[in-house]
Amino acid sequence: MIENRVKQQLNKLKAEQKAKSKKRKSLESYIKDNSYRFQDKLNVVKITQKADTDLFANAIKALMKKK
Repeated sequence: MIENRVKQQLNKLKAEQKAKSKKRKSLESYIKDNSYRFQDKLNVVKITQKADTDLFANAIKALMKKK
């Protein structure tokens, strides 16, 4: 009984991590592909800020290094 519950919790955690990883990869891809114009960079920052705060900080650093 306890073993089944642990497995269910583990599966739930894995699914959450997989979804978060997928979202992060798609955001990183968007950042790499759409950061040429200032407006594109601004849109990337807005999207990232709402979707993932850790990625937001990393995106700011990456965009500042490009200039």
